[in-house]
Amino acid sequence: MQNKTIGLIGGIGWASTLEYYRLLNEMLVARIGPAHSARILLVSIDQADFVAHASQPDSHAIEQFLVGEGQRLQGMGADFFLLCANGAHRFAPAVVPQIGLPFISIVEETAKRVQQSGAHKVGLLGVKQTMGGRFYHQALEKCGIATVTPDAADQEIIHDIIYKELVQNIFTDASREIFLGIIEKLRLQGVQGVILGCTEIPLLIRQVDVDLPLFNTTEIHCEAAVSFAVAD
Repeated sequence: MQNKTIGLIGGIGWASTLEYYRLLNEMLVARIGPAHSARILLVSIDQADFVAHASQPDSHAIEQFLVGEGQRLQGMGADFFLLCANGAHRFAPAVVPQIGLPFISIVEETAKRVQQSGAHKVGLLGVKQTMGGRFYHQALEKCGIATVTPDAADQEIIHDIIYKELVQNIFTDASREIFLGIIEKLRLQGVQGVILGCTEIPLLIRQVDVDLPLFNTTEIHCEAAVSFAVAD
């Protein structure tokens, strides 16, 4: 049975939050039976609010914004929570201790999955703050894994497609081909897998499209959440 209610901070963007809801329910039903559905509490924030706070020169604004959303989840009765966006995890070290709920980190869970795969060099795709930041690199380094990111020009292209298309639930063959070309460049640099480090990217690129192993961070995150929710 589900022993803990799942809390989600979503809406960054809504397309991947919808995928979270689907996956969490499907995975929970697979674990405990078809008579069930997942107990989920969702705080869906306006993407524009998130971007406005995150663009402030002082990170205190976005940190307190996320703390407030997490505290809303706590007040609603969530037993633990997830941030349904990879890039938002750069704020997690400052935010999570102020909320007072157990936290399932997409970064830590993905790093564990990559380590379990045996890969020691992986590519990382996501928004610029994810690819250019250190939070994924550091988590992977702790597991003995090197991280390779696209060059600056390709990072700009990926970032633009994510914000102009994927978070708006727009998925085109042209953008898929661009992503596949960038993944091929990473393959030529010797990566043994690629982290889809934005929760919208798995809606565009699937394992069937690529010979390299893909690490679907949305799926990994949901699996960890369901395991925690049903644990005694």
